[in-house]
Amino acid sequence: MLTIVDGGDSVHGGAKIYRGSPAAARHYVEADRSRADDYYLAEGSGLAMRFVAGEEGLERRPDMDGPTYERWVAGLDVETGRPKGRLRHDDRAVRFVEVTVNGPKTWSLAAALHPEVAAAYDAAQLAAAQEIVGWLASHATTRVGPRGRQVQVPVEQIEAAVIRHYTSRAGDPHRHLHLQINARVFAEGTWRGLHTVGVRDSLDAINGIGHAAMMTNPAFRETLAAHGLTLDPQTGEVRELADYVGSFSARARQIESHIDTYEAAWRVDHPGEEPGPALRQVWDRRAWADARPDKVVPASGEALRERWVDELQELGYAGRRDSVRAPIPLMPGTVDRDALVDLALVRLGSRRSAWNAADARGEVERLIAESGRLVEAPVRRELAEDLTERVIAASRPLLDRADVAEHVRALTSPEVLAVEHEIVGRIVRRAQDRAIAVVEGAAGAGKTSRLAATRRAAEARGHRMLLVSPTRKAAQVAAGEVGTTAHSVAWLLHQHGYRWDEDGRWTRQPPDPQPSARLHPDDLLVVDEAGMLDQDTARALLRLADESRVSVLLVGDRHQLPAVGRGGVLDLAIRYAPDRVSELVGVRRFTDPEYASLSLRMRSGEKPEQVFDDLLRRGEIVVHASDVERQAAMTARATFGDLVVADTREQVSRINALAHQVRRDLGEVTDAVVTSAGERIGIGDTVATRRNNRDADVANRETWTVVGCERGSLMVRGAAGKRVLSAEYVHRHVELAYATTAYGAQGSTVPVSHVLIGEHTGAASAYVGMTRGREHNIAHLVAESVEDAREQWVGVFGRDRADLGPAHARDAAAESVDRYGPQKPAPYLGRRRSARPHRPEPAAPPRGPISAPRLDL
Repeated sequence: MLTIVDGGDSVHGGAKIYRGSPAAARHYVEADRSRADDYYLAEGSGLAMRFVAGEEGLERRPDMDGPTYERWVAGLDVETGRPKGRLRHDDRAVRFVEVTVNGPKTWSLAAALHPEVAAAYDAAQLAAAQEIVGWLASHATTRVGPRGRQVQVPVEQIEAAVIRHYTSRAGDPHRHLHLQINARVFAEGTWRGLHTVGVRDSLDAINGIGHAAMMTNPAFRETLAAHGLTLDPQTGEVRELADYVGSFSARARQIESHIDTYEAAWRVDHPGEEPGPALRQVWDRRAWADARPDKVVPASGEALRERWVDELQELGYAGRRDSVRAPIPLMPGTVDRDALVDLALVRLGSRRSAWNAADARGEVERLIAESGRLVEAPVRRELAEDLTERVIAASRPLLDRADVAEHVRALTSPEVLAVEHEIVGRIVRRAQDRAIAVVEGAAGAGKTSRLAATRRAAEARGHRMLLVSPTRKAAQVAAGEVGTTAHSVAWLLHQHGYRWDEDGRWTRQPPDPQPSARLHPDDLLVVDEAGMLDQDTARALLRLADESRVSVLLVGDRHQLPAVGRGGVLDLAIRYAPDRVSELVGVRRFTDPEYASLSLRMRSGEKPEQVFDDLLRRGEIVVHASDVERQAAMTARATFGDLVVADTREQVSRINALAHQVRRDLGEVTDAVVTSAGERIGIGDTVATRRNNRDADVANRETWTVVGCERGSLMVRGAAGKRVLSAEYVHRHVELAYATTAYGAQGSTVPVSHVLIGEHTGAASAYVGMTRGREHNIAHLVAESVEDAREQWVGVFGRDRADLGPAHARDAAAESVDRYGPQKPAPYLGRRRSARPHRPEPAAPPRGPISAPRLDL
């Protein structure tokens, strides 16, 4: 199975594309829950529900048993057995696109406590899934026409399978639905292949519809209220149960770690084989017994539910018998639609430079859900559709053409355009006045260490150098290398009155900066890791620099990780101030000169297949037969202290849990506290702080070793010395740190780095991970052969997901139309007005000179 995107709202809906055999697909859905799930299923019930959606609406067909489901996955008509058009039969054939529909864990806990809540939750889940299917039937496309001249046309019929699960792999309460859209769709008289890219790019709408459909469901919310339970409109959590999730999640992680350990060991002894259901059931029971040696393994679904209730009571949950007032219904006529449209545009623009109609729909659905009101499904759909149309109308098109397919992100806002325009103007003005400079170099070129010489030169001329970085951790690293104090950009801007709210809107208060934050006309403002600077922050920083009449030096690498959100600031500086750019040549980090040359080839992305072969020859490519075997190998490296860089947060958390378990079994660490995310942490563990906290003097992603614990608080030791972290901070903002993502690794230099490469990995992530180790950098892939691994590697270096601003987004949108085909023109129905295009505005700088000292490279 190939995972494309993992969703993240309170109703999770990560999109996955499944390629593989029908039998493996059946095994996949059956392995996604505990064997205890079997006790919930009535005798003779089907494996999956089946829905058909088209122009006449949504129809439920007879449920599918295992063999019927396999035929459905294979692309056969389940009634006749005939193939739906021309089918591919190789291992790369797309079978279906899947989203998982589920709410927060507290919803499943509430369902375990009260049968009425369980029934209402199940009904709300299924209604949400059906609504998603109906929306996809109206918005999905397929492509027709000869190669090179294909156009996108709407589908006329799609089929969906819905598989209901009640538990997680660990036997915890986890009610969720697998919603699978078959890759064979009907359009223009025949069966064709679903345009999966369009579905992937519609994920925001899918998530938003599912989230709002359940959050506003009258029957579900009223049933919760009848049992004294309420939902937080922002997080979706059941408030009364939120404090118990961590303990349940910790137990689930422990059981999953046991199962993964058993499977990894079994695969070593059985290469090329797949474990069957009976063996997995043995592992489930063994893992339960290992995690709960004093508990009896439940023998039925009802016994399991009773065990959950007992554990809630053991954790201190007493419940409440009195009901609470249910939320009041939302009256569409009272909604300030203009205000919601403005807020939707602010939120969309705070996250990305361009969006599509599905992104707009997802945003307005979330806004409706956050109202906390009850809304009947037809009323909510009408409101969401109207708000979506208004958001689209208020957006600015990036392309001057009427055939842009709906999934292409070709919309932006005047504010997003204005921010980039202002940044460019200020850069041009500074370039003319020689008040800006850029230093760019590869990873390991010594960019940060060179700043020590820059500081000495500035001080020799009687100037002060103020060093800032987009993150506090990066600022700490830079301060150590440069030999001066450093701060985060956010801290500096906050000192000068800039404020951002949670939606991305910013204001400015009268500044009252500390002495160390004051800027003077003779100062040099240095921004290290400038490639990670987002555009809103860059605009504020350049405004501040212009007000203070200081020179600006940007230091970074466009090929490393970009900003989270709208970035491209370093690219703009290099483009619009080309005469002010200095390129550092050479790489000094690596002990092997040959690897230094290889790292530069990874940076450029040229001839990745040759780079792969060179790394393979050097022993720095490792191919694993399965995910669990790679995970076991990475856990071993992590426990030895090597840097392990993973693709996703899920991979990081699984390796972290396994590493803690291994070290605990060896007596090297203890179980002292349980975090809200369900991680067990104790003395001896390697942990990371995940939120800047000036009172505790810790930074986001800073790593520590736990040296003491008292009443939930932790004493930790790191490069910056010893710290005491409060119990509340530990519970919410501390996590195990045996593995990390590429964002957590950037800026680090270690002896050896191990990097997980997969379908999520982009070129920048791979380059960052493969340049952290001075002595060795080893890539780990899961593949059936070396040739398969090479193909994956080449795909990584053709994958660039960076958001570099609206100008770049316009080019990307045009490329998407050319690559995936334009939207087929609608029949001519009269005079048609073309959309107003976005044309690049001239980068005219603000008037007046900058009286800052000239900055010589």
